[in-house]
Amino acid sequence: MTDLVNTLTSIIQQASQLPDLGIAANYKQRLGSGNPEIFCLLLDTSGSMTSDCKGKETRIDVLRKAAESLDWQFYQMFTFDNLCRKISSPDALVGCCGGSTNLALGLREIAKLNPCKTILISDGEPNSEEDALAAAKELTGTISTVFIGDDEDKNAIAFMRKLATLGCGSTFVRDLGKGHIELSATIERLILPPSRS
Repeated sequence: MTDLVNTLTSIIQQASQLPDLGIAANYKQRLGSGNPEIFCLLLDTSGSMTSDCKGKETRIDVLRKAAESLDWQFYQMFTFDNLCRKISSPDALVGCCGGSTNLALGLREIAKLNPCKTILISDGEPNSEEDALAAAKELTGTISTVFIGDDEDKNAIAFMRKLATLGCGSTFVRDLGKGHIELSATIERLILPPSRS
């Protein structure tokens, strides 16, 4: 028994000497921060969103149908390309795609609202990953990501995961070839508050 206690004591002592990577502090800062009444969806409307989903609809068409199935009273929705715009209806997603992917601008605009949750839906190809990550650090609350791009684009998926990790959120990779129902269910799941049990 003494050997076991000594071994455990040694492990605990070694663990206490590990460098603080700031992960616990990041979670403490993000979880429970922001206005609990504000949930934001940030939707990519850049030119790449006009790409086909495995020969069926375009990415933006599937995203629009998913947005139509949501209860809009719970979300504040924004689009981003060269600009960031607050939208009041999924109809704003019709014929809206074009331009670059200024994700950093979208994140900075949402940061002004102090949301408790932000969900980014994108194909993960921002103008500047570095600028987007810097902007995400300014945001309150959690940041979750839903990747809706080419599932072979490992760099874009890795970026979306990195962003969600920074934001203490979750990442989902969705195949839009399956349609909008899975996407809207993912969004609704991400908006739910954490279990209190």
